[in-house]
Amino acid sequence: MKDPYLYENTDVLINKANIKDRNILDEFENRMSTLGLITILKTDMKIIDIYDVFKIHKILFSNVYEWAGQTRTINIFKNEPILNGLSVDYTPYNLIKNELEKVKSTYFNQKWKDISKEDFIHLFTRMIAKIWQIHPFREGNTRVISAFGLLFLKQKGFEFDVNVIAKNAKYFRNALVMASLNEYAEYNYLQNILLDAIDGKQIEQSPTKYKKIKDFDINQYEYNYHEVKK
Repeated sequence: MKDPYLYENTDVLINKANIKDRNILDEFENRMSTLGLITILKTDMKIIDIYDVFKIHKILFSNVYEWAGQTRTINIFKNEPILNGLSVDYTPYNLIKNELEKVKSTYFNQKWKDISKEDFIHLFTRMIAKIWQIHPFREGNTRVISAFGLLFLKQKGFEFDVNVIAKNAKYFRNALVMASLNEYAEYNYLQNILLDAIDGKQIEQSPTKYKKIKDFDINQYEYNYHEVKK
């Protein structure tokens, strides 16, 4: 199946700047999404619904892609080194809204203010892992989840050191992978880094803490692009 998001005979996403070099597009995309995040933080955006992930995506990527803020229209996969080249089982594109509704009823509508910090993080970890596994967008899902999580936690009264996540972005993404394996999900990696970010723990106190997940060396991780699932 042809990927309608790509320029013909390339692995480059069709973009507003008409950039056809993958590395240059990556740099442009990162710069624009960073500016989008600054805008979100300056406006003090509030999370009032699970579907605010679409608002966040539009703000982060509206200067890059025409489809910013819209659900993907194809099924995708990505080879994950931490899974020996297998992919997370992302939600079929036609079921994205249904699955988000399930997350909304199961997690988002919890009485968050009435539970302990430990229970809060337990539920929060599972909520963002499930949204990430759904993978609503053709690109930019991890950045949307990061922004969504930051806003949600701050709104619920938690201080959040975003530098803990930023400095360990590869670990954070692979922790999301491990938390998105359905009945085989392992949430502890994601939960631990989130707790450290909330507690403001300095990574320098444990310089090797986020270097491995099981036997996988995080420094060896290289980003793979999504592909259309035939």
